[in-house]
Amino acid sequence: MFELSARERMSFVSGFSGVTVQIPGKIGICMRRKALSRDGRRSIMKMTDDFEDMADQLAQEAGAMSPPPEIVPGVNGLEYVLMNHEESKQSARVYKFGATVQSWTQNKREVFFTSKEAVFNGKKAIRAGIPICFPQFGPYGDLPSHGFARITEWEVSTLEVLEDGSVYTELKISNETESDLIKSWSGDKKWEAVYAVTLNASGLETALRVTNNGAEPIEFTAALHNYINCSNVEKVRVFGLDNSKYMDRLDGDKEKDEPDDMGSGVAVTEETDRIYTNIENEVVVFDSGKLHVLTIRKTPTLPDTTLWNPFGSDGCDSGWKNFVCVEAAVISTPAVVAPGETWTGAQLFGLDI
Repeated sequence: MFELSARERMSFVSGFSGVTVQIPGKIGICMRRKALSRDGRRSIMKMTDDFEDMADQLAQEAGAMSPPPEIVPGVNGLEYVLMNHEESKQSARVYKFGATVQSWTQNKREVFFTSKEAVFNGKKAIRAGIPICFPQFGPYGDLPSHGFARITEWEVSTLEVLEDGSVYTELKISNETESDLIKSWSGDKKWEAVYAVTLNASGLETALRVTNNGAEPIEFTAALHNYINCSNVEKVRVFGLDNSKYMDRLDGDKEKDEPDDMGSGVAVTEETDRIYTNIENEVVVFDSGKLHVLTIRKTPTLPDTTLWNPFGSDGCDSGWKNFVCVEAAVISTPAVVAPGETWTGAQLFGLDI
């Protein structure tokens, strides 16, 4: 086998949307013709063929061998989409009910929290992973808290492995989805929401796209309600929230200041329920117990970040010590989608172990 040089092995380019492979189409060999024997020409042709074989092998290692997502039965018969990205050793489970990304593992380490009290009955929101709050966050509107997306059965519309090796799933709902809550909120609105989940060498990406197919603007609030698994919430620090303002939901939504944390991060030492506004596009969650560094990058269309943990308050989840919710959101100023337009809010998780 023809051995590649160190420079030729540098063929991977990482980006937000995944990994692409740079494969040269032809090899240029500059030699004087009269100095090249027949055996020499055959040798160079063999070297070229071997290089192309190596390039094909690199393309396969870049994720082309990942199996396509598949729908399988889950807890109590609820179906979920199983996704595996072989190259990066990632796996995800996306329940059709609520389009809930219930699990994401990297090297068999679970990143998300699933409550022991989670109910998988197709009626109540699944307390795990990433419930979708849409078209209303919390109690700020006429719908039940956090809207209808997390308690609706979504239709799986796409299951595939993309050309760059990314493993990709799409689920959707619309104003035509059978749901009394959806019908009452929609009225004359015509819309479609698509939730795209992608596994690639960069990590896990989730994106909510809302398209307005009607004649009037559509307004909503939304959040990707990330339940992050942790060793102990008191060992967690969240970076990227200091020098900002937040709404304290435990104090009548009063606006307060988060001071400069001097590089130590924001700690959760008591019951916390905050909506940070106008946060930069990257937040980092550090768990000193697990020595995990989880980076959450988000699009500017999700300008808010929530921080929540009940910290043992009355009636809270018994597993409160083992999760912290850090959510990419649009709450303080609702999103508005004009007729014929599409709004997209996305986040990308990257885990350093």
